[in-house]
Amino acid sequence: MATQSGSQFDYIIVGGGTAGCVLAERLSEDSSKQVLMIEAGGEAKSPLVQLPVGFARLVGNPNFDWCYLQDSDPSIRGRRFYWSAGKLLGGGSSINGQVYIRGTLRDYDRWEELGATGWGSSAVWPYFLKSEDWEGQPMPSHGKGGFLSVAPMQDFHPLCNRFLEACAETGLRRLADYHSGDMEGAFLTDASQRGGWRCSTEKAYLRPARNRPNLRVVLNADVQKVLFEAGKAVGVSYELGGQKQDAHARREVIVSAGTVGSAALLLRSGLGPGAHLQERGIEVLRDMPGIGRNLQEHPSVGQNKFVNVPTLNAEMGPLDMLGHALRFFVQGKKGPLGAPAVQAMAVTRTSPSLAEPDVQVHFLPLSYDIEPDTLSTASAKMPKEPTVTIITTLCQPKGRGRVELGERLKPRVIHQFLGDERDVQSLVAGQRLIHRLFQTSAFRAIVKSDRTPLPIPEDDTGWADYVRSKVAPAYHPVGTCRMGSDAEAVVDPQLRVKGVAGLRVIDASVMPTVTSTNTNAPTVMIAERGAEMIRAQA
Repeated sequence: MATQSGSQFDYIIVGGGTAGCVLAERLSEDSSKQVLMIEAGGEAKSPLVQLPVGFARLVGNPNFDWCYLQDSDPSIRGRRFYWSAGKLLGGGSSINGQVYIRGTLRDYDRWEELGATGWGSSAVWPYFLKSEDWEGQPMPSHGKGGFLSVAPMQDFHPLCNRFLEACAETGLRRLADYHSGDMEGAFLTDASQRGGWRCSTEKAYLRPARNRPNLRVVLNADVQKVLFEAGKAVGVSYELGGQKQDAHARREVIVSAGTVGSAALLLRSGLGPGAHLQERGIEVLRDMPGIGRNLQEHPSVGQNKFVNVPTLNAEMGPLDMLGHALRFFVQGKKGPLGAPAVQAMAVTRTSPSLAEPDVQVHFLPLSYDIEPDTLSTASAKMPKEPTVTIITTLCQPKGRGRVELGERLKPRVIHQFLGDERDVQSLVAGQRLIHRLFQTSAFRAIVKSDRTPLPIPEDDTGWADYVRSKVAPAYHPVGTCRMGSDAEAVVDPQLRVKGVAGLRVIDASVMPTVTSTNTNAPTVMIAERGAEMIRAQA
C-alpha cells in the first residue's frame, strides 16, 4: 500500500530484508503503534525464491540481487566481484543458501570486548532461541515456537559422509549438534527451511503480519535520504513510481538496508566522513568518519577433483532434472532441489597453536569454475564431469574495506580481499588443510585425478599465487555501521546512531567483526534484540 506524502507513522523501517521483516513484525505487534516499512525491491513470491535450490539462479540476478559492483582489487590482480544483497522482501534470507549457523561463542564475546557492551555470548544466545522454531528432535540448543523455521536436512548427498570420514581421519571430531556454541568439528548442516521449502524472514515474520491495520509495506520504493529537524531524524524521502514522496516518523527511523545500502543511505543523508560528503556535494549534517568503514567479508578459496562416482554437476541433463523434480515434489522434498547450498561443513584451526578456529570448511558434491572476469559465483561455469569441491573460508579476516558514494550517489564498494598479508598466509594454510583432506583414504578411494589447481603447488609461494587467482567472496558482508563505545563507532550498543536522535541502524552492518560463519542467523538475532530495545524504550 502506498503512502501519501506527509503521512505520519510511529516507526519507519527502511529496508524489508532479513532484519527489516523481523522488525516489521515485532514493532507492529503493538497495535497502538503505526509502522511503515519501505522496500526498494518487490515481492518474494517467485518459485525460484521458494524452491531451496533457487539460490543458484537468484544470487547475481539483477532482478533479485542489488549486485553492488566492487572496485578493481589490486590485491587479487585487478579482479572484482558483485557484492550480493537481496533486492526483494526478505533480502538476503530470500536468496541465500539457507545454511542455518550462528557462529561461535567467542564471536560475540569479541564484540563486547570491542565496545559492544551487552552483546556478549550469554546476552545474545537467548535471542537465537527466541527466533527459532526447530523442526527436529528437541534439543536444549534449539528454540521452539519462534517465527523462523529451522530443520535438519531432508536428504543429504551420500558423498557428505566421505567428507565427514576424511575430517575424522585428520583428527577433526564429528558434531551431532553444532548449535551449542562449541563448533570446532565437522557436521551436516541444518537449514532455514519449512517443510522442505525456503523459510525466509519474509515468510517467517512478515507474511503473518501483512494484514495488520497498523503495518504498511511499500514496495519498489527507493529511499533517497533520511529527513532531519534540529538534529533529530523525523522521516524519509523516497521515490515511488517516478514521484518523490515523504513519510514522517513520530518516534524513530530505523535503517535496515544492509551492509552496503545502510551505509550509503546515511552518507546520502549527510552523515559520514565530512570531506567525502563535501566532494559529493552533500551538506554535512554530522561528520562521522566511521560510516562506511570497517567493511568485512569472508574470503573463500577452494580446490576440486575428478572423482569416479556420480556428483551433482554430472546429473544436470533433462532426465536427471526430471528425476530430481520427482524426488522433491513426490518423494517428500528429497534430493538436490531441496538441499541448502552447503550440506557438510567443518570449523577448525589450521594450526594447534591458534587460540580459536580460523577456517570454515565447506564440502560440495559438485564444482564450478571462477574465471578472472567472473563477477558472481552464480555465473561461474560448471563442468559436466563428476567432480567434488572443498572450500576454506577465513573465519576472522584481517582485511578491511569501505563503502563510499560513487556516480549518481550510488554505493561504491572498495575492498582488498588480500590487502593484509596475514589473510594470505591463513588462506594458504587452509589450502594445505584441503590438500590433507583429499589425501585421506576416504577421498583417495574416489578421486581419479587433480582438477583445480593443476598442478598442485609445491610450496607456500605457489599456494599464495593460487589463492590470489581464485579467492572469491562468501556473500557475508558486515561492519559498515559498526556498533561500539568509541568515538568512531557509528551506533551505540542500543543500535542508536551516535549524536543523532530518533535514528537507529539494525542489520548486519552493525557487527563490529564478522562472525566466524554465515551471517544470516546472527542478523535475525540482531533484529530480534533491536526490536526489543525499541519497544522497551517506547
